[in-house]
Amino acid sequence: MAQKPVKYSKDKRLYWIWLSLICGAASRRAVKMLRCFGTAKNIFDADEKALCESGTMKKTDGVYAEIMRHDLSEPEDILRWCDSNGVHVYTPESREYPANLLSLRDCPLVLYVIGRLPDFERECAIAAVGTRKMTEYGKRRSWALGRGLAKGGAVVVSGLALGVDGMVMASAVDAGGVSVGVLGCGVDIVYPKEHASLFKSVIKNGAIVSEYAPGTSPTRRSFPQRNRIISALAQGTVVIEADIDSGALITARCAVYQGKDLFAVPGSVDSFGAEGTNQLIKEGAFAVTRAEDILGRYEYIYPHSIDVGASHRAEFVDVGESSADEVARKYGVKTEFDRHNIYSRTDERRRAKVGALRSGAELYGESGLPSKSSAASAPPQTDSPAEIPKLYKKQETSRDNQKKRGGKNSGGANMFEKAFSEPARIDFELLGEKEKAVYGAMPADTPVLPEEIKVDGYKIQDIMSALTVLEISGAVEAGAGGYFMRTSADGAQFENDDSEVLD
Repeated sequence: MAQKPVKYSKDKRLYWIWLSLICGAASRRAVKMLRCFGTAKNIFDADEKALCESGTMKKTDGVYAEIMRHDLSEPEDILRWCDSNGVHVYTPESREYPANLLSLRDCPLVLYVIGRLPDFERECAIAAVGTRKMTEYGKRRSWALGRGLAKGGAVVVSGLALGVDGMVMASAVDAGGVSVGVLGCGVDIVYPKEHASLFKSVIKNGAIVSEYAPGTSPTRRSFPQRNRIISALAQGTVVIEADIDSGALITARCAVYQGKDLFAVPGSVDSFGAEGTNQLIKEGAFAVTRAEDILGRYEYIYPHSIDVGASHRAEFVDVGESSADEVARKYGVKTEFDRHNIYSRTDERRRAKVGALRSGAELYGESGLPSKSSAASAPPQTDSPAEIPKLYKKQETSRDNQKKRGGKNSGGANMFEKAFSEPARIDFELLGEKEKAVYGAMPADTPVLPEEIKVDGYKIQDIMSALTVLEISGAVEAGAGGYFMRTSADGAQFENDDSEVLD
């Protein structure tokens, strides 16, 4: 039996982290266990008989074997790193843990938080989500709604993703509002990398939240899992722009399942990006065009904070205030279609720029989030020590800890740090047969549009979803104009217990 850590042995958070690592994110089994035992510490202290008689596991289960190991070394490493780097660790036993998450059948066992969470019991929070393929119409509506919600006194909750999520949060921040970003990876990872400046801005007056331990890379499952938290934190969810297959509709379904209000912004019937929102309206979602349409439902519940009049006035930009385009530029908001084109291999300046991005040097820069190379030797650049915690200084044990969990160590911008001359290392566990087939159909060294990729039996939506997963895993890169390209012309190596070449 492993020795209990000396420093943290009486810290209840340690046992919640331990249980979350064993059961994983969004675990209904963990919640069932807690209903039987009450707390994570009680599960840790339970004997073999009590565990088996609880009806939540058998002796042959992997979870049972992990529990009986009683190994707290990794949870202590995580807790030590968080305490050393200004990352709050909240559990269901913490006063700061949002009470409305406790009603979830798969409530997060741990919340890792940078910044300060608002009081969700006293403040009106609205989740705002949408497509990564944001159009100009989506940009203007995201700007107006984010700005109007913030001016009207609401907390804006979103996922900090490319497109609508990033735009609505940037608009809320620019209007002086409070926003909360929920991640599908560890809080020490800026994903997407283009939104590093936005991360910093959100932290100043709000918070970045994740149920995943520091060092956890994004996966195909983590984003749908985090969506339930986005909708659960809010009183209502508004979908601003989404096609029929958009991940934003997962958040909409979560909101309906949780009994929350669902709003949608109507769009042109000829617009691909409006198919999802128009369908939601047909199925019963409230059609809204302005933030005041949303806040009007809550002004009598939160009279101390909601100001519908201020929300209405936010539609008019005063002298010195930023327009939608200016907000997008100011906070580096990007969409899936306008990422920097990094495919020119003859432009040395561009190669140097991309190399800096991948190493983290330029990605963080003045954002207050130090690059990996400088984290160990110098304190981070911050506007104020109280506003931006020191982050992304990984403990020496992080790589070993990630191997224990079966994940890929990815502190800071690690997934982008490899040079052009190296074969790209791909997270093989993310990829299924569809992703492999699409990758195999792409040319080795030429950017290609999704509609140019031909795989028997696959429609364009299958190709697009596969490309999304391939991009998250690091197998392909998205460029300007909607082009995609393999990360290595030499044949990318796919990394698992036994490495293999996809081709």
